[in-house]
Amino acid sequence: MANIAQAYQATANINLWFKLQTGDPLVLTDVPQLIALRWTYFSQNWNMILPGLQALVPGYQFSDLFAAQLIAFTDFVDIQRNNASLINPLSNTSILYKFYTVFDNIFIKSINLTVQEQTIITNATTTVSQYTRNDFLALQDTIMVYRDSLADTLGLTDTTYNKTFNRSAVATQTSAQVQDVEYLETLQASMQTIDFILANLFAVDTAVDPFAIARANANNPAVNIGQYSSGQLVRFQYGDDLESLATRYLGDPNKWIDIALANGLQPPYIDEIGQMVPLQSNADGNQINIAATDAQGNDNSEKFYVNQTVFLQSNSIPFPNQRNVTNININKITNDLVITLNGAANLSQYTTADSATVLVYAPDTVNSSLFILIPSQTPLPNQRQDVIPWFLAQSATDEKRMGIDLLIGDNDDLVFTPNNDLSLSYSLQNASQAMKLKIVTELGELRYHQGFGLVSVIGNKNNNLASVKTAITSSIINQVNQDSRFDRIESLSIDYVAGSTGAAVIVIEMSVRLAGGNQVIPISFSVNYT
Repeated sequence: MANIAQAYQATANINLWFKLQTGDPLVLTDVPQLIALRWTYFSQNWNMILPGLQALVPGYQFSDLFAAQLIAFTDFVDIQRNNASLINPLSNTSILYKFYTVFDNIFIKSINLTVQEQTIITNATTTVSQYTRNDFLALQDTIMVYRDSLADTLGLTDTTYNKTFNRSAVATQTSAQVQDVEYLETLQASMQTIDFILANLFAVDTAVDPFAIARANANNPAVNIGQYSSGQLVRFQYGDDLESLATRYLGDPNKWIDIALANGLQPPYIDEIGQMVPLQSNADGNQINIAATDAQGNDNSEKFYVNQTVFLQSNSIPFPNQRNVTNININKITNDLVITLNGAANLSQYTTADSATVLVYAPDTVNSSLFILIPSQTPLPNQRQDVIPWFLAQSATDEKRMGIDLLIGDNDDLVFTPNNDLSLSYSLQNASQAMKLKIVTELGELRYHQGFGLVSVIGNKNNNLASVKTAITSSIINQVNQDSRFDRIESLSIDYVAGSTGAAVIVIEMSVRLAGGNQVIPISFSVNYT
């Protein structure tokens, strides 16, 4: 079961990976190993550091938690300064999450690093920059397990969630405080970040080039790692080895290393035998239970991973049933592995009375039940064809240019057809929806599209309305100019409306001309001001 230290380390690794892609400055929580080395720094400089951090509290996502931890850390430093013990006060692993928000606002570049600290950063960034999909899935699982156990402990567990994921909640041990809820929000935000990464594999693929990494790390000048841009899948035949494949497809047996890199293979590379792992109890639905360790005391959790292909069989069903692992959990009471498989929920036929087993192969190996990728230096042909769909065939040219997207309703949720399919947004409707999305998105909110969205004016004073209107006007013009679907703004009015309760909004009415025609669409919306 994941603990809080593992969950926060997983969060640190995710944040570090993202900042390596965006170039954002690192903070201490991105490389938490540095914290234990910084007691002298905090002890001698905290009184000077504190005012700068206090100024950051209002703009921090979890401001209440940040303010509370600043007070607590100040008390902690004062007490430890007078402690005659030789023990490093920051060496305790609990320090990270006790004062997480404090360290999350201290930039590493503001510290004069030692050689040891710079080495730690280099090692951490090297490791994280080479993350694969399975690494992110493992991080997500660690955070999810701890998040769920913490929610149980605080009495915030959800019965529908527990039923969906077939889990049993632990009894409530303490009442939830505001800071506890913000802890959970931090963990949930980390999981959503991983979902974003996994949903945009181009980001991972762009960052991780196994051939480039191998070339950079090769210590043998005789090893020549090639440059590849595509590949073909072939069935791995029984009796084949990587050298014979390299000879057959790449013309050089020494290119077996390139094939291993392309498929993420690790020694022993090929596993045709596998291992039969007995079921700990009768299978149920889509789930099987596996003991925590095998007869030799080896950890069974190291033999299973998400997306792995496994084969079920028993004395009564000897023909292997091929499935893929979709989820792995740990039973908190028995410590058994609870493994969810894809396919029909009919696994109850596999029982311990019939000696049911699951056949698994060593991780990062290939066998004759799988395909293997042969890398190629020939780029894939561009087979994209931009076909005009039938429902736009008779539309005007400027309407066709508006593109096609998923339709979003007034409640900002996806819209479904009567047949429970996703509704599409196109023509003038998609033009209006596109402009709406530009306006309702705050500028800088999207990590990879920092120029998308409307500038925020919340917090500006009433006596500065002219500059507010200028900022909004400039922001709207920028959004229109950045989108080739639109020609220009035909009209634009911005009005300040004060509410009876003191709240105020900026009401904006505009019309935008579509590119390539004479169509003009009217748009109106409001922006929160106070």
